[in-house]
Amino acid sequence: MEFLQLIELQHILILTFGVLLGIIIGGIPGLTPTMGVALCIPFTFSLGAAEGLMLLGGIYCGSVYGGSIPAIMFNVPGAPASVATTFDGYPMAKQGKARKALELATISSFIGGLFGMLLLIYLSPFLADFSLQFGPSENFWIAVFGISVIAAISKGPLTKELVGGAVGILISLIGISSFTGLTRFTFGIDSLVGGLHVVSVLIGLFAFPQALRLIEGLQQKSEKMNSYYSKSSIRQSFSDIIKKPKSITIGSIVGGIVGVIPGAGGNIASILAYNEVKRFSKDKEEFGKGNKDGIIASESANNAMVGGSLIPLLTLGIPGSPTAAIFLGGLLIHGIWPGKSLFVENASTAYLFFFGLILAQFLLLLIGLSCIRYFTFLNTIPVYYLAPIIISFCIIGSYAIQNNLTDIYVMVILGVTMFILEKYGFSPAPIALGFILGPIAEVGLLQGFHVGHANGSVLLFFFSGTWNLILISFILVTIFFSIFQFYKNRPVLAHEKEISKSHTRGIWWILPVLGSIIGYFFISSDSFEQRIFPQIIFCLLFLICIVQFSLQIKGKTNTKMKKSTKIDWSFYIVLLFICLFSFLTNFTGFYIQVLLLMFTVPLYFKFQKRESIQLYKILFLSIAFTLGMFVIFNMILQVPIPSGFPSLLIF
Repeated sequence: MEFLQLIELQHILILTFGVLLGIIIGGIPGLTPTMGVALCIPFTFSLGAAEGLMLLGGIYCGSVYGGSIPAIMFNVPGAPASVATTFDGYPMAKQGKARKALELATISSFIGGLFGMLLLIYLSPFLADFSLQFGPSENFWIAVFGISVIAAISKGPLTKELVGGAVGILISLIGISSFTGLTRFTFGIDSLVGGLHVVSVLIGLFAFPQALRLIEGLQQKSEKMNSYYSKSSIRQSFSDIIKKPKSITIGSIVGGIVGVIPGAGGNIASILAYNEVKRFSKDKEEFGKGNKDGIIASESANNAMVGGSLIPLLTLGIPGSPTAAIFLGGLLIHGIWPGKSLFVENASTAYLFFFGLILAQFLLLLIGLSCIRYFTFLNTIPVYYLAPIIISFCIIGSYAIQNNLTDIYVMVILGVTMFILEKYGFSPAPIALGFILGPIAEVGLLQGFHVGHANGSVLLFFFSGTWNLILISFILVTIFFSIFQFYKNRPVLAHEKEISKSHTRGIWWILPVLGSIIGYFFISSDSFEQRIFPQIIFCLLFLICIVQFSLQIKGKTNTKMKKSTKIDWSFYIVLLFICLFSFLTNFTGFYIQVLLLMFTVPLYFKFQKRESIQLYKILFLSIAFTLGMFVIFNMILQVPIPSGFPSLLIF
């Protein structure tokens, strides 16, 4: 009966609109699935309960998939769950295989999403009970397992990746502690009391540096990015996945299970799935260079997480992800309570919603595959226009999530810092992973400490129990696997280490060593709960830096330093203007800022004399894009923006 209602025209149109809108939201860096669902809840007031939930479900599914589009095309994760997709998606795009990467991502998202929805329908009661077995100790070990993945997915010097992970954990601790309710590391700055938001941090780590790299590359070449594309067929992409079912199977299962665990989310699911697929692959060295299995695992996992995250929400009222928490509000608005009442008193609504989510996966596949040819056209945009477009999305994405200008400042500072660090061999992925998992590990550690102390033994609480032992074994296997890989690839790593030494002199490692010592004693006067976890991280950071410092000092005599290259001051002048425009958002307003960015970067390109561009063309395209942004954000999505002094003049 519910299936017959589902194929009614209005239901199909609502689902199609929701999936399409979700893909658009996910494709814009900064507009996360959580924000997309939250923005659209008011539009469900006039709809029935089933129709409203189907609209939100379509947006949720579409936005998780949509985040893969900028991740593959520009190395910019459109959503936190798409971070792992950048590892192999963007390298494939740079090889001219963007179409193939997008096809694999679309098909994997469909299969993973369908698997998650089948879990939701058939295994909800069982998996809901499973999620209740995860307490503080299990959550702690899951976070540690996720952090240990840094070693497994490391593509550069391991010490630098571990330092990045430690730094990510430390910046995640800024603001109010979720356990004690007291502030840390705010240095008296009120705007930091709320901490750093994950969206602004991820945009700063991935999107903003990518735009700066594009601008920096203008001095070397003026060609359009990835102008060549190898041919690909949808049939062949289906065949690639069917012939190698291991990646899609691991990704879907890991995504579904992680989604059930409250608070985990798609970012953890995709990274863990990526790690497990790499662990069981015969071509481990190909990961990070455009491996198909990396894309398949990541996208199947984060889409399978969608169905999994709704299981504890609908059965127990416990959201499995931040977006699922917004869903809870959508349920309550329509007078629907999770639990037994949902499946007894509102059974028709519940099953219509479930079948609607399954149909949404087929619509996602159809829309995604139909639009791939248009997605690939994105990289035909000249770099001197593409870079300010990315920066504009970075700014609006950072601001709109909390309507907070501090998020813009954090994004810019992190972006410039990451741009510099990447020149010295550091990667943004470990920092992002540490930032996401740090709070989960700390809360699990402190809660487990108190519960274990009350039960008579803290060690017994953490090191006993089936799931604790399973997770600990996974961590040990990951660590030993990383050590084995290190010795197996020792000649390659020795070459990378020599390159690394030419970029990072050993003396610079004294700075993080001193920073870790200062940080350790800076927080030593706080309470035990407030200081224990940061002090553990400071100690680990100290040991890692000492090891790296000693290795570089030991090999210093055999290192040939690269000759210094000529500094392009014009790029740094443009960078200064970009930062200035970003910091003056509250004064200029968002749209004037976009206009300035769209005009400044092409002008820089023109002054480089790489190509003849007429000033009237630059001005026309800048105004046209700014008006387009106004229509999208003000009239369609109704996203809050910083208005600045122009609004004062108008009103």
